[in-house]
Amino acid sequence: MSTPPGSPPPARRPNRRSVYEEAIGRRGLSRRLQLPGRRALVADDRLPRMDLLERAGELKGMLVDFALSPRFDNELTEVIWQSFPDGVVDDEAKFTMVLDHFALQHRLRSGGTVVEAFVAANPQLADAERDMLLGWRDVVEGVFEVRGRDRDAVLLSNFVDELTYRARSNVGRTAFTALKKRMIVVGRLVRVGDDWMVSGNPAAFPASARDQMLVAVAHEAMRNPAAVFRNPEKLAEARRLLTEQHDLFVELFGADLIVVPGSEVSGKVREFYHHVAKQVRPDAEPPDPAGLSLDGADLLDADHVAIHFVPGEGLSFYPDFDLIEDVFANPALLSRRRYREVLTYLLRDPETSPEPLRQLAARDLSKANAVFEKLLKRKRGFRWDTEGEALLRQHKPGYFDGSQLPRTVPLSKTLSDALQRSRP
Repeated sequence: MSTPPGSPPPARRPNRRSVYEEAIGRRGLSRRLQLPGRRALVADDRLPRMDLLERAGELKGMLVDFALSPRFDNELTEVIWQSFPDGVVDDEAKFTMVLDHFALQHRLRSGGTVVEAFVAANPQLADAERDMLLGWRDVVEGVFEVRGRDRDAVLLSNFVDELTYRARSNVGRTAFTALKKRMIVVGRLVRVGDDWMVSGNPAAFPASARDQMLVAVAHEAMRNPAAVFRNPEKLAEARRLLTEQHDLFVELFGADLIVVPGSEVSGKVREFYHHVAKQVRPDAEPPDPAGLSLDGADLLDADHVAIHFVPGEGLSFYPDFDLIEDVFANPALLSRRRYREVLTYLLRDPETSPEPLRQLAARDLSKANAVFEKLLKRKRGFRWDTEGEALLRQHKPGYFDGSQLPRTVPLSKTLSDALQRSRP
C-alpha cells in the first residue's frame, strides 16, 4: 500500500536488535551484564573440586547466551515489547531483570521454559548441574533488608516471607561493596547448593526508603500469597487463622455457605469481618476490612450469590448460585443453556472449590446422579456417589495435591504497621 505524499512513513516495529542491542550497545552487552562470551558447553570434570558458585556463574552466562539465541527471537521480542512499549531500552537494570525472568520462568509457547530447553539441549551436564539449573525456575523475588556480611556473602532479610537468605554473587564479594547494613535491596535469588546466588541486577536503596518500600511490599504480599508462603511458618499461621475464621463465619451465619441477593454481598462480608475484629478487640470500633473492593463486580448485579468460606482457603463467591440449586432440585432444567453453562463452569473451573458441589449433591444423591449423567452426555450411566470424587480431582487438581494456597495472608507486624501509617 502506497503512502500519500507528505504523510509520515508508517510505524515499523523494530526487530529485536533495534529494541535492545542498539539501546544497550551490541559490543557492550556481555561486558555490561557481566556475561561470558558465547561458547560450547562441555562436561566439567572440575565440578567435585571447584566452588559450585563458580560453576553456577559459568552456567548462568551460557544460559543467558542461549536465551539470546535466534531460537527464541520471536518470543523474547514480545516480552521486551511488553516491558518497553516504546521500543527503547532505557533502563539496563530493568532489562537484565526482564531477561533473567525470561530465561528462568517465562512460559514459552511450547509449554516449557528456556532453562528447561537449555538442560535438554545439553545432556552432558552433570546431575548436580542439571538439578541446580532446573531449581532456578523457583526464584525468590523480594524486597530485602541488608542485615550484614558473612565472609563473601551478604545476609538479606526478606520483608515478603520473613526469611533470611545468605546470598553470594558469581562475580565475588566486590558485588556487595556498596551495600551497607539496613539498606534495602530489590532483587531475585536462586539456589546454589546450601546458599543463594543473586540473579539478574538487583537495585539498592538507602535505609531512609524503608517505610515507603514497606507499603509496596505489604500490597504485593496480599496480591501474591505464594511468595509469603515460602515460609512454612507463615503458611501454618494462615491455616490456623482460617480455621478460626471458618468457625466464626459458621457462628455468625449458621453455615459456611450462604446464598444472598447480590446487593447484600458487600454488607454480609463487612459484617463478617467486623465479627472477626470484635474477637480481637471487643471494645474497639471495628475498621472496614482492608482490600475489600466488590463494587462494580458482577456479584452485585446477580440475583443471588453464594458466599462460601472455603475451609483452608477463605472467602469465595458464586454468582447465579440459585440456578445451580434449582438444577439439583430439578435436573430437567439442564436442557436450558443458561443452567448448563453455570453448572459447567462451577465444575470445570480449577480455581473453584469442589465443596459447593459436594454440599449440593449430598442433599439428594439420586438427583445428583441424574444431574451429572445429564450434564456429562458422553459418560452414560455416570454416578456421582461412586465417581464424583474422581471427577472433581480431574477438574480441580489443586484442591487435592496441596497446591491450593490460603487467600488470607498473615502480614508481619512490620508490614501491618506500615500499611496503617500509610492510610489517611
